[in-house]
Amino acid sequence: MSRGFESEFKSIDLLLFSDSESRGVDAFCLSWIKLEKQLRKISANLIYQASDIKAGDERRLRDALYGHGNLSHTTFIGAIRYLTGISVSDLIGARYDYLKKAADASYRNRQKIFHGQQTGQSLTRDALISRVGDIREWCELLSAGATARFGYDGFSGSTSLFKTGLAEIVVAVDKALKPKGWEAYARTFQR
Repeated sequence: MSRGFESEFKSIDLLLFSDSESRGVDAFCLSWIKLEKQLRKISANLIYQASDIKAGDERRLRDALYGHGNLSHTTFIGAIRYLTGISVSDLIGARYDYLKKAADASYRNRQKIFHGQQTGQSLTRDALISRVGDIREWCELLSAGATARFGYDGFSGSTSLFKTGLAEIVVAVDKALKPKGWEAYARTFQR
């Protein structure tokens, strides 16, 4: 387990072990934010591997991602595969099918909860805490797989915008971004 992953989930553990009445929904919401953050940071790190991105392009990349406006976990899952030819399924391994279904169900709940709406499922605290467990497992497995394949887990370090120096990733990213360039891709995530 990476130090970055452990550190990222400390705040969730504090919530879960508290006596707060809202600990289930609070931990669920924060866990979901961490899942999306991890996928975004891995995607940004992969884009940053493009050989035509140089030191000083960090602001342009952040602006391109910020300007997109319609990114979700599925967008980033697709971006990781598009940029590298390696699927998130390959990174997570045998638990992917179960965890992807759980993540998709959590996303539907997230859409309602984040907007102050009822989920229509009468989710109990225990049900939300169970979803937190699934999200945590997804993030932990993705952290290990991404570190092994890309040299970055989506949590470690103060920034995702650094070169990992993995030649096979640079070649894959350059090939994927060649038609439009990195900035156009980051603004649209369209292939």
